[in-house]
Amino acid sequence: MKPLGNRAEEQDKAGAASLRRSDGFGAEPATAASPGGFGRRKTPIPETTDGLPPIMVANDRGAQDHGSAPISRHAVPDDAGAGHAVPVGSNDLANDIVAWLSHDLRRGKQVQYEAVLCALGALAGYAAQQAIREALVKPGKLSLDQAFVVIETRSGEVYFFGDLLNAVIVSEDDAKRRGKASGHASIWKIVSEGGYEAGAINLPDVNDMIKHCAATVGSPEFGLPRVPEAHMPEILPRDAVSRFWPEARRRLAGTEPMSWPLHLAMAAHKLIVDVRDALRPDIAVLIVMEAAVPMSKIDPVTLPKE
Repeated sequence: MKPLGNRAEEQDKAGAASLRRSDGFGAEPATAASPGGFGRRKTPIPETTDGLPPIMVANDRGAQDHGSAPISRHAVPDDAGAGHAVPVGSNDLANDIVAWLSHDLRRGKQVQYEAVLCALGALAGYAAQQAIREALVKPGKLSLDQAFVVIETRSGEVYFFGDLLNAVIVSEDDAKRRGKASGHASIWKIVSEGGYEAGAINLPDVNDMIKHCAATVGSPEFGLPRVPEAHMPEILPRDAVSRFWPEARRRLAGTEPMSWPLHLAMAAHKLIVDVRDALRPDIAVLIVMEAAVPMSKIDPVTLPKE
């Protein structure tokens, strides 16, 4: 594994966020680098699909093959999410996770698909950070400062960035069109393939989401999904992580830590395809990734104790 660099390039444009010194987590903040560094990289994170913003008209045309509705609240069975056994197969695990969240997020017999997709995205993003901690930091293969670029804002909030974390979210070859990337699996690769399978013509730019995440660290806008008002989830990403991560972690027990975000992404993929008659797939993908990107950066200390 190559060493992670680009630390000076992960600071915010106004110098509001500064890097922790490399002599340990919890050290005093280092002097901020010159403005303009946060969110930039020597090797830019690749653009998605053709690098264009979502083509709304084209996606409307693609959605017409399956039908479309502005609000996707639908009935779910009373026994959805019943039982707690962790399935062995990845498809069974994806089904189990979707059923569990649909059950826990329903109101009466109705469930808002946007809320379930937001929760899946938030959990997948946070799982990316937790996977690196479990697989590499806890066994001593990497120190915390080798695994992450640790950012501290002037208000004392801590966030986690870095090449390794970005690679779990979006792989180097994810810029290929129509989800046919040849690189390693990533959250974006799995979720975008679900969007195309559901009939999307073009998808949102995940590169823009990553830049927006970096630009809003420490601000009230951080972690707020930028989605159409009619499709705003009933649960916000951070609330979803706080509420559901302990149970998600339990359901993922018995799987390799580095597969955790991918199992959750597979659950999102499944739901995007399953609800394509009710929710346009490009919007579904947008909801998932607008939650996944910022939640991969949050400080575990700020979450409720399990």
